[in-house]
Amino acid sequence: MVIAVFCLPGRIFGEAGSSVSAIADKLDNLDPFAASVRYAVALPMVEDDVVYKLEIATSANPADQLLGTDYLVEWQLPVESGTSEGFTAYFNGHHYRYRDHRLQENHYQWDSIPFRTAAGGIQRNGQFVNLLPFSLASQLREMAADTTYTLTLSSGTAEGATADIVKASRHINGLESQQMEWAFDHQSGRPLKLSILYNPGMLGEQEVNAVYDYSPKAGLEAVGSEEALMARYPDVFEKYRVSNYTVENLRGLPLPGFALPTTTRERYLHNKGDRFPSPVIIAVLDPDVASTESTISTLRDTIDKLPRQTSLLLMFTTNDVDRIEPLTGPTSRPGETLLTSPAPFIRDCGINAYPTILLCNSDATVAGVLLGASSSLADDLLQGAALLR
Repeated sequence: MVIAVFCLPGRIFGEAGSSVSAIADKLDNLDPFAASVRYAVALPMVEDDVVYKLEIATSANPADQLLGTDYLVEWQLPVESGTSEGFTAYFNGHHYRYRDHRLQENHYQWDSIPFRTAAGGIQRNGQFVNLLPFSLASQLREMAADTTYTLTLSSGTAEGATADIVKASRHINGLESQQMEWAFDHQSGRPLKLSILYNPGMLGEQEVNAVYDYSPKAGLEAVGSEEALMARYPDVFEKYRVSNYTVENLRGLPLPGFALPTTTRERYLHNKGDRFPSPVIIAVLDPDVASTESTISTLRDTIDKLPRQTSLLLMFTTNDVDRIEPLTGPTSRPGETLLTSPAPFIRDCGINAYPTILLCNSDATVAGVLLGASSSLADDLLQGAALLR
């Protein structure tokens, strides 16, 4: 016999057992969480499903008032040319998404609006975020409170496990717009299988199926810092970053460590936390940028005008000395070092504009950051460098 569990505001029916609220509570308590997911999209008049392979992970972060959860979603999609892949990550007011050779990011302290939209913010609405436990819990509660949904609860099996099964139908203006069937492990609350049919029986009908796998290979972990995210995707941050967020925020922080070759085939080493013998100006330069030669001249003029000894490090984005010498002359000046191949340093600093100039105190903290070759560069450089200690 089917009995009503509760009826308002949404219509919910089912066998004795877990309620929608109990299932949602279990989802909220899955911490940490990791799974592999096969996500298939079936489209009308298309013979083969579009199948994504996902690795997903979440970790509770009570200190974060925007979401309270860190997450990482990696996805792969086979395409004719090979495999398209990307990721979405969130932690502590920082949101990153990478696809099609472009890394986009949002940071709450720079711009809070994307995190405070009516839809719940960018942190709740990234690609595949709806598959994460906290999102599933939220969706279940929203459906239970929405009179356009009719939900049925039952017990059964899914993926070989005893499951709580939620079936839902949504009607808007008398037309059925969605059919859903979600299965959750009865003991743990882990999602097992999700199926959603959009616009059933209509021309735009589309079916989505997600199957979760908890075998040992599902070992992804959410990250809680940009350093951890950069360590996982160094090439992405080095080649495809389009924001200067990190380098702008180096002010007052220790300069990242680096070990780079010089144009004379020696090696310049700086360990993070080590002091410099004197203040240092670091200029990261691209020989292909038209302003590079004039920037070097401005830097040298500034060094000559400073009241105390200040070293100059010129980092070039190439290792081709033949491209560097026409810009600097055949030899460096006293107190000046020419460095090549600084890709790791560029990645660690989040640099993607040239020139980028870092003004560093003797204790190797970054006192100032200048981006680009503006008409005020000479004045800005002299004013900033004169304050170095």
